[in-house]
Amino acid sequence: MISMWSSLLGVVAALAITCLVLAFVPPSTAEPGREPGRVRRTLATLLPVRRGLVACALGVLAWWATGWPVAAILVVLAGMTVPTFARGKEAQQLIARLDALASWVRRLGDVLASGAGGLEQAIVVSARNAPEALATEIDTLAVRVRTRGLEPALRAFADDVADVAADEVVLALIMRSRAGGRGLAAILDSKATALERDVVARRDIEADRAKPRTDVRTILAITAVMLLGLMFFAGEFLTPYNGLLGQLVLAGIGGVLCAAGWWMHILIRTRRPARLLGASARTPVGTAKPQHPHHEVLR
Repeated sequence: MISMWSSLLGVVAALAITCLVLAFVPPSTAEPGREPGRVRRTLATLLPVRRGLVACALGVLAWWATGWPVAAILVVLAGMTVPTFARGKEAQQLIARLDALASWVRRLGDVLASGAGGLEQAIVVSARNAPEALATEIDTLAVRVRTRGLEPALRAFADDVADVAADEVVLALIMRSRAGGRGLAAILDSKATALERDVVARRDIEADRAKPRTDVRTILAITAVMLLGLMFFAGEFLTPYNGLLGQLVLAGIGGVLCAAGWWMHILIRTRRPARLLGASARTPVGTAKPQHPHHEVLR
């Protein structure tokens, strides 16, 4: 019976290692002519799947090495959650996109000030040297302006960026395109200045949040090294965890660590304000009566 379980665990460990290797295999490059934005969204969708494969593989390895099912569960949870709040990658991406939006808004204002035509033509011209972080969204906006019209293209651009800062820029462009008149270049210049100040403030905040993330990584590394050292060089100290009571104690310790990690995640996470352009704002003009006075601005 023992040899059978050993063989089974060996097979499971081999499968876990295979999943671990496959999870780290880089995806194939996009085919020529394929839309870059679609490739990026596909990779973003597959990232949690790959992370889940890695976490499950590590969990199976932990179960095979220790024989503790609770340890396997804790390792899987750690593999799924720790990379999210220990690196702060989402906040850095938001800052990069906000910085790119500020650069594009300033360039759009400069193109308008140079007398390159109307707003539609200025958007097409500004898309030629779009910032990398928003290159796909701005290129798509330029295409939609030529095929769908200005206002539908701007609303779709706001949905693609999905940030309140982009909503403010789009609202300013839509309202000015409806009202007409001059001064749009000055408005865009002031908006770009405000966005740049917001970028500086967010970077300062993120620099402060990087300190507790570094502490988290340090604590996790020390804990992992200590546990591995105990397993390989002083396994007798861990024998009390082999029984049912030991597993319950380990589950309690893991629960406390999970609660502490979740609390730290709440403290350092990036809170995104509510958007100005929601589902009600996408109602075509003339198809529905606004239910709030402010909806007339968003229609």
